[in-house]
Amino acid sequence: MKMLFNVMAVTLCLSLSACNYGIFDWNNKNLDKRKDYQAWSSCITDQQSIARVKLQDKYNKVIDQYIFEKCSNNSNYKFKSDPKYR
Repeated sequence: MKMLFNVMAVTLCLSLSACNYGIFDWNNKNLDKRKDYQAWSSCITDQQSIARVKLQDKYNKVIDQYIFEKCSNNSNYKFKSDPKYR
């Protein structure tokens, strides 16, 4: 029983120390370094720029939000290929 307690205590300590060394990033301190965040952020920036150029005066917040949602679901989203805005 004491051995089980020791194993659980060591596991808990290692888990908590892993949080401090960036293995687990529960506080999202390094969010901008994660590949999925970079892909998402790049998708939004690139596709909104493409939409602004293509739609010019017709570009609005609704389209901006639409692109945000599409990139959130799929970081490979391409505005030019979207049948809604061809």
